[in-house]
Amino acid sequence: MSTLDEIEEEAKATAEKMVMNMMQRPGQLEKVEQYKKRITHKKASIEAQLKSAVQGKLDGVSVGLKQLQECLDDVQQISLKMDELEDLFRSVPPLVASLQSVREEDSRHSQYVTAMDSLKHIFTVPESVAKTKQWIGEGKLLHAHQCLTDLENSRDDLLYELHRLPNQSSHDKIMLKAYFEDVEMVSNLLEKQIKLILARTLNTVRKEPTVIVTALRIIEREEKKDQMALQQQNQSGFMPPGRPKNWRSKAFEVLECAVAQRIEGTRVDEREDNKLWLIRYFELTRQLILEDLRVVKTLCIPCFPPHYDIVNKYVNMYHTCLSSSLQDLVQNGLEGNEYVTLLSWILNTYPGPELMGSEELKIDISTLPPLLSEESMQKLQDEYLHKMESNYMEWMEKTLESERGEWSGERAPEAEPHTNAYHTHAPVIIFQMIDQNLQVTETISKEITFKALILSIEQVTRYGNMYREGVIQFKNSHFADRSRVAYFTHHMITIVNNSEQMTRLAHQTQARHWPPARHDPPAEAKFDAMLATFQKLRNEAARFLLEEAFLDLEVHFDDLFTSKWLSSSIPVDTICVTLEDYFQDYNHLREKNFEYVINEAQNLVYKKYITAMLSKKMTFKNVEEAQQGANKIVKEANQIRSFFRKIAPEGVNVDWPFEVIKMLAEVLRCQDIEMLSLDLHGVLDKCPDVSEEQLGRLLALRGDVPRAHVRDTVAHVLATRQPPRAPSHPSLFKHIKFTDRLLSQFAL
Repeated sequence: MSTLDEIEEEAKATAEKMVMNMMQRPGQLEKVEQYKKRITHKKASIEAQLKSAVQGKLDGVSVGLKQLQECLDDVQQISLKMDELEDLFRSVPPLVASLQSVREEDSRHSQYVTAMDSLKHIFTVPESVAKTKQWIGEGKLLHAHQCLTDLENSRDDLLYELHRLPNQSSHDKIMLKAYFEDVEMVSNLLEKQIKLILARTLNTVRKEPTVIVTALRIIEREEKKDQMALQQQNQSGFMPPGRPKNWRSKAFEVLECAVAQRIEGTRVDEREDNKLWLIRYFELTRQLILEDLRVVKTLCIPCFPPHYDIVNKYVNMYHTCLSSSLQDLVQNGLEGNEYVTLLSWILNTYPGPELMGSEELKIDISTLPPLLSEESMQKLQDEYLHKMESNYMEWMEKTLESERGEWSGERAPEAEPHTNAYHTHAPVIIFQMIDQNLQVTETISKEITFKALILSIEQVTRYGNMYREGVIQFKNSHFADRSRVAYFTHHMITIVNNSEQMTRLAHQTQARHWPPARHDPPAEAKFDAMLATFQKLRNEAARFLLEEAFLDLEVHFDDLFTSKWLSSSIPVDTICVTLEDYFQDYNHLREKNFEYVINEAQNLVYKKYITAMLSKKMTFKNVEEAQQGANKIVKEANQIRSFFRKIAPEGVNVDWPFEVIKMLAEVLRCQDIEMLSLDLHGVLDKCPDVSEEQLGRLLALRGDVPRAHVRDTVAHVLATRQPPRAPSHPSLFKHIKFTDRLLSQFAL
């Protein structure tokens, strides 16, 4: 009630406030009646709505009460029914016991029905088995399979009925299986016949494709029966005898076995019978696979169900069997070029247009595993390269022994017809061997060719080092007793020519076999090392060649710048004549080597001439004698230059050493000793490598120049010299050494 009073008070306050708002102005008093009517109407409307709402609620409550009453009645009825049902359930156990005989009768009736249905097959089992065998023998496989199916159904139905019995009798099962044992024998016979047909698939499909289709139809029917048997086992736990047969998987096993036999059949020779046995084996295998897969693509696809995916299946089978065969080959060991044959066939022939990539097949083998694993392929390549290395080592050692045998022989080397150059066939044979090996490896892959090229470079470098050791031993042995080898000069000329030819042939091999765009610093360094080895050997052999000649000239160089030298031309005449005689043999050098020997020879001559000049064997006592000596030096230098001009080919510069000798002579010819520094500056400009001692020795030839002046002049010239320029000619003074120290005398 308090709440209603509060609501009433609140309503009166609200009404009062509303009236106050309406009556704020005097003019609004005239509208009081109007306001009262409006409020009266509004109140009547609200009261009508309230009455309607209250009435609706009352109606709903009435309906709800009625439904609750109905629910109560239903619950009471259900309770009564449940009590009745419980009473009925109490009477069920006695009823089950009374129906036991009915159930047994039903089971017997089901067995009788099954027996009646199978009766004709039960009584005719021997006859049906015999007929099935006859049809299998006559090739009527569909009839045979239908008869077999009837026999199996009868047996399986009877066994299933036995399986359903609550008290199963093992004796009955054994007796029934024994009665139908011929059925399983017939099944095995049919399976054997189908396997025989499938083993000849690639031959049969060309002549009688229907035979293949019949066999496949029987296999597919058996596959369906296998699936039904598995479903029955899941539902009832019963599995018919001999199920699942899995004839489809067995069929693929037969096909794969047939493929393996066909591949094995292409191996008609062994290594002992035919050296080319492996080539023949691969060629027969290639022809077989190509023809068989062509038959599969054209004739087998219409015969085999699509889900067999028979083309890919056959490709996989051939690939797997071939892989197994290749693994056996590798395990049995390979020899010689058999490595090349195997690697080339795997990498090029098999995936290439001659086989899998042919227009007829167009089979992408990238999805298949490799024929041989990466480890096996790498091992084969390593073994092949190792055998190549062993062959190189053995052959090059024999070649070197042959070369050394010729050096000690009593016969001069052969001369090339077109160049008259001494040579042996070793360089050409070595690089022919290398080129043949590289041509063979190119049939395998570019990568193994490059590895073989690097291996060849390493072995040629090794041969060059052994060759050099042999040459040094040959040279030392000869110089120990020069009478032992009659043709030392000829053989040393041959060695020079061979070394240069090795370098030239190496460049040709590089041009033919080095990949154009390949940049491999370690490999390039090995190639450069090989070139440097033979370049160094060529230069050393040329020096050995000249060393022999200059041994004969040593005594004549010793006669230069002695007391009798001014009045005699014999030493230089003899030097020129002796060199001319040696150069008659040097004409057997190739042009490039001949030019090198000429340059080395003239440098040696002038070095020894300058060494003799500066060795202080004599001293010119006065200016006249010094001028006489200078004239003789120029004359002899001109004579030597004329000799080299006569023997040198066009384009070889023999003037530069003469110009040096001439400048040295000008120092001796100078009459005013105060002007000597100018001539010495000219020598320094021309030969920046001339030393202080050598300049002192040159001035010391003049007896008219005091020692103190010599010392001061040399010191002044060296102090005022211009910065040296890069030399444009070989050094003549750098390697000139003396046993005594002349400048120490000047310092006294």
